[in-house]
Amino acid sequence: MMKAEYFTDPSGRKYSVRNNVDCKSSNVVYAVNCRRCRRFVYVGETGGTLYQRHLLNLSRLRTQHSDPVAEHFYTDGHSMDDFQIMGLEKLSGSDEYRKTMEQLWKSKLRTYRPYGINVQE
Repeated sequence: MMKAEYFTDPSGRKYSVRNNVDCKSSNVVYAVNCRRCRRFVYVGETGGTLYQRHLLNLSRLRTQHSDPVAEHFYTDGHSMDDFQIMGLEKLSGSDEYRKTMEQLWKSKLRTYRPYGINVQE
């Protein structure tokens, strides 16, 4: 898991990680960073812990599961070594609020296709 006090979006704008997110944090919005692409490629949310979501993503990578995150890291010369996950924000509140914040971060970090691998709904 990536640990940082701040991170930047594609335009260079700097953001602080909110509410001390760590692997035990639940109800979080997180980003997947690709070392090879040198950018955040996906934003997601989970009501479970960040660690649980990290394990799920790694399992999907190992089994070459058909989802956008796994596919990114087992195609085009990528590997599991390129995969990093980072908590962006630990939230309190409803699932709906967490999903709203997820959408906001997808826009800020430009992770929608074609720039990233999130699919616009």
